[in-house]
Amino acid sequence: MAGPRNLVPPPTFTDRNYGLLSVVQARYDEPDAHWRNGVTFQDICGLGGLTYDPCAVSGTPTAKAANVEIETYGALPFTVFGEVDCSPVGYSQEDQRARAVDALTRNESWQVERAFWTGTVSTGVLYPHLAANAAVTDSLGVTLQCAATTVTGSTVLDVVEGIARLESAMAGCYNGQFVIHVPTILGPQLFQWGIVDTYGGQIKTKTGNLVALGAGYPGTGPTGAAIDNAVWVYATPPVFAYRSSPETFTFKEMLDRTDNTVQSIVERTYALGFPCCCFYALPISVGGDITGQPLSAF
Repeated sequence: MAGPRNLVPPPTFTDRNYGLLSVVQARYDEPDAHWRNGVTFQDICGLGGLTYDPCAVSGTPTAKAANVEIETYGALPFTVFGEVDCSPVGYSQEDQRARAVDALTRNESWQVERAFWTGTVSTGVLYPHLAANAAVTDSLGVTLQCAATTVTGSTVLDVVEGIARLESAMAGCYNGQFVIHVPTILGPQLFQWGIVDTYGGQIKTKTGNLVALGAGYPGTGPTGAAIDNAVWVYATPPVFAYRSSPETFTFKEMLDRTDNTVQSIVERTYALGFPCCCFYALPISVGGDITGQPLSAF
């Protein structure tokens, strides 16, 4: 007679590469925890201007004037967590916490990406986020949310033209390296058409801009709506990310006495932000090349 099945470890979990957290400017474990109230920051926005040498031409040069502005932005905090509910019998407190840490590790990047794209959190609306068609300012006039500008309206483009037009729009607004936020369904197309390559744990376009390939990105547009057989793609200036250390609770705090269950929870708080309202979006077909598509050439 056969004995009981042997209890063995599961396959090792390996986190996916190239998501949002691979391209953020990380400000993790800051010793001053006041950022957890939200942050306010200023940046210099604009593309500048030009003049000419008065020795080289006749007439009087145009008077110089401010060609950039100092803008003020805000970013709100949000918390992601992992929870494992289990009987208190048979496992130590360390075992219970380890399971919760594992749960957070496996789902953290997805939760961050979903919140940053949709702005949907249990406490209200997260600012800033990607799928947004209206600007929001607070009572002090600080910009919490920029409105995404749709590059081609609702016209769906193939991946080659779509990324090209998105980069072109951003280059006309932000003169530095920026981030393109792409749902994972377009990942194979980006590589198939030679639009991107990998560089030391990051994806970049051939023009040097960062790509966040997010499994938590649902592909919805600025109104929150989806398009059949297409996903929206966004471009933003650089994104910073504040992140706390993982926080756990005591056994007493985790024990739910109503049903004698240990609710093992590990959580971590984030705040993500980007400046300058250079913020563009367009829909891209998930079916590859589109022939005869309007707007198919510059």
